[in-house]
Amino acid sequence: MDAGKERQIIRLWNQLRLLEREGRPTEALRRQIERALAERESRAARSRSR
Repeated sequence: MDAGKERQIIRLWNQLRLLEREGRPTEALRRQIERALAERESRAARSRSR
């Protein structure tokens, strides 16, 4: 996974923590994080199978 995608996941995670502390809705952000992590896993699996 490239460094840019890793930074994006970290930013999303930090934003999630901030929203949770403020008591704001987090479901949409959780879905974004889940999609980003699934994409990372998919890319990792493809690179392992080569």
